[in-house]
Amino acid sequence: MRIGCVIASLGSGGAERVMVSLCGAWAARGDDVTLFTFDDGRRDFHAVPAGVTRIALDIAATSTSLLGAICTNAARLRTLRRAVVISERIDPRRHDIGVVWSAQRRVSYRWATGLVVQTERVRPWAETHVSPARVHVIGNPLREVAAPRLTAGERTATIAAVGRLVPQKGFDTLLRAFALVHATYPAWRLVISGDGPLRPSLEAQIHALGLDDVASLPGRTCTVDAVLADSAVFVLSSRYEGFPNVLLEAMASGCACVATDCDSGPSDLLEHDALGLLVPVDDAVALAGAMTR
Repeated sequence: MRIGCVIASLGSGGAERVMVSLCGAWAARGDDVTLFTFDDGRRDFHAVPAGVTRIALDIAATSTSLLGAICTNAARLRTLRRAVVISERIDPRRHDIGVVWSAQRRVSYRWATGLVVQTERVRPWAETHVSPARVHVIGNPLREVAAPRLTAGERTATIAAVGRLVPQKGFDTLLRAFALVHATYPAWRLVISGDGPLRPSLEAQIHALGLDDVASLPGRTCTVDAVLADSAVFVLSSRYEGFPNVLLEAMASGCACVATDCDSGPSDLLEHDALGLLVPVDDAVALAGAMTR
């Protein structure tokens, strides 16, 4: 089978990790896979899997004006010839892409053969852009994760979180919650892996809460598996999601998992009080209580 996949870049986000995993799996089974990116490929975080043909189109968006956006999309469509299937990788009801790109999306999506969303919660939104028959709900795959090598009692007293340092991820709330936990359990540590524009403010918050010795922001990591394998607890503190792959990976790694019941994704993966704990969004006290439990 010949498969063509399109994504903006191979940066460090979850969507990019899913794309690389899928392309690698298809290539490994013998499919002819071509991976297109809009950027020039110079700032890749994820490596292109063996057997996958990479084509860097170098047509990344550089304009926020209406005319510039139209011209950029036209160039993309000419290059790609035809958009067959479009896939939304985050909850579009919550993720603001601006007036210009929202208008472009509404126009261009009408031409798609299919529109893939990740959860049933997003289906009604998708059906306002294309006919219901062309909407498909497909959750993300779980890439291969090694079986847990440590029991709960053997893991370090570490609470792990992973994601870009942006408001969406709610790490400010996580730090407030961890400060409450730390007051009772001073031996525990919090490690937030990732990078982004909120690093300075989160570092300042860590200092203000007196957590310098127990909370850290080590930056981006290619070894998420190792972080999860050694941590006793994983926390997803997001204000909204698409389909949080890192939560799926944490569950497969054997972590005790706590997540906000945000739109959308966590409730599709975690059955509260059975597979993990769900708490309200932006509720530091409830989050601290779940982490303590």
